[in-house]
Amino acid sequence: MRTLASLPTLLAVALAVACGGEKPSNTGKDADKAAAQESSATPDKAAESSDEKAAESAGKEAGDSSATPSSDSNAEAADSAAAGSGGDPAEAPATGGDDEAAPTGGESGDAAAESAGEAGDAVGDEKSEEDKKKEEIAKLLKSVRSKRTSDAKADKALAEAEGLGAEVRELAEAANDRGDALLGEEGDRSTKYFEWARDKDTSYPDPSFNLAKMTVLSGDVPGTIAHLEEVKKRGGKKLLKTVGYDPLFEVVKDDKKVQALIR
Repeated sequence: MRTLASLPTLLAVALAVACGGEKPSNTGKDADKAAAQESSATPDKAAESSDEKAAESAGKEAGDSSATPSSDSNAEAADSAAAGSGGDPAEAPATGGDDEAAPTGGESGDAAAESAGEAGDAVGDEKSEEDKKKEEIAKLLKSVRSKRTSDAKADKALAEAEGLGAEVRELAEAANDRGDALLGEEGDRSTKYFEWARDKDTSYPDPSFNLAKMTVLSGDVPGTIAHLEEVKKRGGKKLLKTVGYDPLFEVVKDDKKVQALIR
C-alpha cells in the first residue's frame, strides 16, 4: 500500500530527471516551510548590510578626523596650555602686580599739553605785566614833554619812569624834548633839562647841541665851542654840519676850532 501511495511522486521525479529539468519546487507544506526559512534569512542579510555601511562610514569619519583636528581638540589643547601656565585661559597673565599701570601715550600727551598750557599762561602773564610797565612809562614820559606839566611833576615823572625800568635814552630824549618845548620862554628851565638829559646819557649828542645854541645866543663863544666839541665826542656829525650854514652860528663858524669840528 505504501508503494502504491508513493508511486505518483516517484513518477514525477523520474520524469523530471528524464527531461533534464530542475527539481520540482516544494508544494504544500514544504513550500511554506521554505518561504519561512527564506524570510527569516532576509533580516539577517539586511542587518549585515547595514553594519557594513556603518563600518564604512565610521572609517571615513576616522580618516577625516585624523586629517583635520576637530574644534574639540583645539579647545582641549587651549585648556591644556592654560593649565600648564597655572591660570585661567580666559585671563591674560598679570604683569607688574599691584603697581599702577604706566600712563598711556594719550595720558602723557595730555599731561604735556597741560604743562605747556600752564607755561604759556605764565609767559602771557609776564608779557602782560611787561606791557603794563611800558604803557605806564610811555604815559609818564609824555607828561614830561608837555609844557603844561610843572617842573616838579616832570621831575617826579622822570624818577618814576626810571624806577619802572625806562631806558636811559628814553629818559634823556624826554628831558631834551621838554627843554626844546620850554626854549624861548624861560631859558633857565630849558637849560636845566638839557643838562639833565646830557648827563643822563653820555652818548646822546642832542642836549649838548641845544646847549651850544643857548650859549651862542648869549655871545659866549668859548662856551659854544666847548658844547660843540662835546657834540663831536658823542658822534653828532650831522648836527655839526648845520653849523656851517645856520645863521645862528655865524659868529663862531669861522673859528679855527669850529672849522676843525665841522669838516
